[in-house]
Amino acid sequence: MPSRFGAFWFLVAKDVVGELRARRVWPAMLFLGLLLVLFTEMQIDLAAEDKIGVMCGLLWLDVFFAGSLSLERSFASEREEGCWRTLLLYPISPTVIFLAKMAVSFVALVMLEAVLIAAFVVFGGVPLLAHPVPLGLIVVLGNLGLVAVGVLVSALVSHASEREGLLALVLLPLMTPVLLAAAEGTRLAVLGAVNEQWWRWLQLLAAFAVLFTTLGMLIFRFAIED
Repeated sequence: MPSRFGAFWFLVAKDVVGELRARRVWPAMLFLGLLLVLFTEMQIDLAAEDKIGVMCGLLWLDVFFAGSLSLERSFASEREEGCWRTLLLYPISPTVIFLAKMAVSFVALVMLEAVLIAAFVVFGGVPLLAHPVPLGLIVVLGNLGLVAVGVLVSALVSHASEREGLLALVLLPLMTPVLLAAAEGTRLAVLGAVNEQWWRWLQLLAAFAVLFTTLGMLIFRFAIED
């Protein structure tokens, strides 16, 4: 019987290597993210301080909409290749599967955000990297909240007959607290205002991430049942 740690890394490697070979989702995700950056930058002409607040909000909206492509395909390979039932027959805990899917989605979001942040800095002139440590904390906790909810909901809607585009509609109201907290925390981090208000947004992101990661670990086995 494989260890949980070994099974976790096997599942992560399977999905990452499969995506790198097939290039089914990540190129489209990055292209959509860049397209959204260019479109929004062309339409916005504001003073520097006002622009920072707007761009931080748009950054996280871009992350959500482009990242939804990756989340929507979280279980696509198992479903389309007919190996989902076979995977469940292996002595692997559903919790391990959930955490592995979270890890793969987290990697996808980090890659997307690296591209988007660079694009906002270059094309928008927004100093997102002025204070990298506070920004990094916001990104990590924001991503954890997004992928915890995203993977869980993706498992729930993967059985739906009309699932294309359904995930984003279901996720948006659930992820609104994360998007708002991440956008405001990012704005304060860029401005260097790492104060009590910033810490409150960080704590909200941490609480959301812990809550939904724990919830996902508890109910994921029921979400993947037919």
